[in-house]
Amino acid sequence: MFLNFATPLVFYLAFYLYGSKAAIGFAVLSIFVQSFFHGIYRLKISPFFLVASVFTVGFGSIDLMIQNPTFYRFEPFAQNFLIASLFLFTFWARFPLFNYLAESLPKKIRPNLSNRVPAYFRKLTLIWAVYLYFKAAVFFYLAFRVDLGKLILLRSLIGGGTLLIMVLGEFFYRKYGYKD
Repeated sequence: MFLNFATPLVFYLAFYLYGSKAAIGFAVLSIFVQSFFHGIYRLKISPFFLVASVFTVGFGSIDLMIQNPTFYRFEPFAQNFLIASLFLFTFWARFPLFNYLAESLPKKIRPNLSNRVPAYFRKLTLIWAVYLYFKAAVFFYLAFRVDLGKLILLRSLIGGGTLLIMVLGEFFYRKYGYKD
């Protein structure tokens, strides 16, 4: 669990101790250290860590090269917006991303992948796209309202909290409300 939240924690502390450029540098360095430990201990890299790392390194690297860091504050918005767009594209292409994700779940929590499920996963893909667009809008608003340290902290709290609600809500609906 710590490996998934180390980067925002390192960023938050470094931001208030050393400033934005140092915090971005520490965040990028933290990802490389985390990746090193994943490799040494042969830990599976979660999709969340992978996606967050790509965006952090990408946006962070740009800000490290310019005089005044400005791009990194839009990273939470961009990440959610682009992933929502990917979900929406897969919805329109009639390849709901959740089919792939559901097949990769452990058997214990994997839903019954019967013939009716693709329609369910297609609707679920659309719901998640809307959720991610909404979250992107919240982060875009916050990018102009709070300092960078608070933005990264809020991103972790809002992102993690709403993700947990969405996942538990889906499990609850599938168990008690959805009829195969």
